[in-house]
Amino acid sequence: MPQVFSAGWLYLFAIVMVISLVRIFFKLRTIQTEEPLDRPVIKVTPVPKPEPDLAGETKEDSLLTGPDDLIRQGDYKGALGSLEQLLEDLSPTEDREARGKVLFRIGACHSRLATGDESFQRKLRAGEALREAARLFTPIRYINHYLRALGELAELYVDLAREKSPVENLSQSARTCQTAADSAAQGQLVIPGAMFLARSANAYRQLASFSEAQVNLRKAADAYEKAAAVLETVDSEDVAIEKMKILKVLGDTCVDLAVYFQRADSLAWAVRSYEGALKIMDEDQHLRERCMVLTDTSRVLLELYDSEKSPAHLRQALRYSRDALEAAKGEEYLVQRGLTMAVMGDALSRYSDVKDKRENLERAMKLYETSLGILKDGEEAEERERVRKKLAEAVEKLGTE
Repeated sequence: MPQVFSAGWLYLFAIVMVISLVRIFFKLRTIQTEEPLDRPVIKVTPVPKPEPDLAGETKEDSLLTGPDDLIRQGDYKGALGSLEQLLEDLSPTEDREARGKVLFRIGACHSRLATGDESFQRKLRAGEALREAARLFTPIRYINHYLRALGELAELYVDLAREKSPVENLSQSARTCQTAADSAAQGQLVIPGAMFLARSANAYRQLASFSEAQVNLRKAADAYEKAAAVLETVDSEDVAIEKMKILKVLGDTCVDLAVYFQRADSLAWAVRSYEGALKIMDEDQHLRERCMVLTDTSRVLLELYDSEKSPAHLRQALRYSRDALEAAKGEEYLVQRGLTMAVMGDALSRYSDVKDKRENLERAMKLYETSLGILKDGEEAEERERVRKKLAEAVEKLGTE
């Protein structure tokens, strides 16, 4: 009797093992490949607006068809209820990717509903859902979903920073973008990696207004420079335009950094960045941007001249201001023309200390006067006041000759 009983247990054990192996085999065959990064996502914003098309996935996910339809219709509460019910029916272990997708949409819906008195609580719930979605989308198996979740989470932190704890939330946003950039680089996703680097730089630049300006501006500048370097490896006109924008912001950041850190070096860094952007700009397609960057470069070169007294900086500033003035033609560029004239007047006023004092001061005064005639009180009020003072200084210098 004991021998028969033992044989029965042995047969039962063998049958259970066979069934388990068959189940494992079929589950491995049903693992889905992840979808591409170019699927439109729901942007995190406190103000409701029309949703982007959610039908860009390479495979239709029937599980999410109903909630996605409600999201397209703007029925976020209805979609949220459907998604939360769906989440309860999914296994935490067997439906990892599906739960991540559901949580991603739950976070987006809470963000869209974040208005009025419940705004802050909605954003906190959105953050919880997006963090859990990012945890489920491991960067090795689900890199594209993982990057989407981190991108939405980083934007949510920026949004939260406008309401509470800006230092903590902006720091979290910067770190989240850096994590996404590192993961994109490991997955050889070059352009997303560069964009996340630029977004981390944006967060550090905002953070500089609240804490450790020198440290955070330096972090921002380093991240912008890395992003531009990454985009340098891609041969595409559209990518070149993105690089141009990043280099322009890098120049602005270096100008801000010069107030706190190695003034001459930071200003020289700004000039290099502006000049890199100018090389990419088309004289016809980017005329307005070119006028602005030429003027900014000239202004920074004058600050460098004040620090180092190098005639080369002064000559280059004059050349860039002339180019900007030549480009700023037409009524639509009138204000920019007035701003450029003021900078050119600054350059000639300094040049009068080196050569042809009367002639250059008179030219500077004419430029200041014309600039004042163009610039109006309002947005240009501060610059108008600065130009008035510079004009008065030029008149005084000329009177003492």
